[in-house]
Amino acid sequence: MHAVRRTLAAAAAPLLIAGLAACGSPEEPAATEQAPTVEETDEEKSPTEEPEEESPTEETAGDADEDSPSAEEPGRSDETGDSEGQASDAPEESEGEQSGDSDDAGAAGSGITSVEHLWVDDSWTLEEIDDICGEMDLSPANYSDQEGFFSCGPTAASALACQVEAENLVYCITNAPDRSAISFASDKAAEDAGGMPANEDALPIQVTLPGGVTCQPISHDHDQHFEDMFSWYSCDDGSELLTDEDITNTFAVEGETWTVQQSVDKGAPEEVVAETVTFAGS
Repeated sequence: MHAVRRTLAAAAAPLLIAGLAACGSPEEPAATEQAPTVEETDEEKSPTEEPEEESPTEETAGDADEDSPSAEEPGRSDETGDSEGQASDAPEESEGEQSGDSDDAGAAGSGITSVEHLWVDDSWTLEEIDDICGEMDLSPANYSDQEGFFSCGPTAASALACQVEAENLVYCITNAPDRSAISFASDKAAEDAGGMPANEDALPIQVTLPGGVTCQPISHDHDQHFEDMFSWYSCDDGSELLTDEDITNTFAVEGETWTVQQSVDKGAPEEVVAETVTFAGS
């Protein structure tokens, strides 16, 4: 019996192997057929089908750009975000700097006082009078820092700064803000004015404060001022420039900045940087 079973088992073994081989052979082509199916699917993605998938593709690309470090590079999507924020911040800083400059300025915005000169021209009101110099000696003009300018005559004549124009014809400024002057013929002035030196201690013949307020020197001070101070410059808005006593102390000069003490309505003076100081001259 055992011999017969061995014989049958030995005979069945080849058949089992053949059956397994037979069962396996159909499966291999099936696997082989699946591969082309995947390839055909890829090859079937034609340009005409791409528009249907553009939206998810763009979203995916957008997500990738946002998540990737390259999104922070110039030209990426962040330029419309952070870059725009930086661009909007730049003008604000510029405006701040400009406003900062304006706040620091005493007159025109720079804290520096402009030094100018003016002289009589055809636009001025010119009054002809008799010679006020007579035989008196000439003095360097108190309100001009240039050579050839002088003053003469009584204080009441208000000849603040004079110059010989032609031959013996003399012009003198009497009110700079009003552009008023006098003229007269003077042989004495014609002889002596040529050698008149510049006044190194000259004072402005006109002062312009912030807001366009103009001030001019006065010859007499009869008013009462804050804490018995003095004023030798009156302004067109009714204010005045105060000093301890001497007119020369009206101005504190440091570098290119001229500072004055302006009093409004006889009140305590406020330190103000003059916008412009103007001397007689050309």
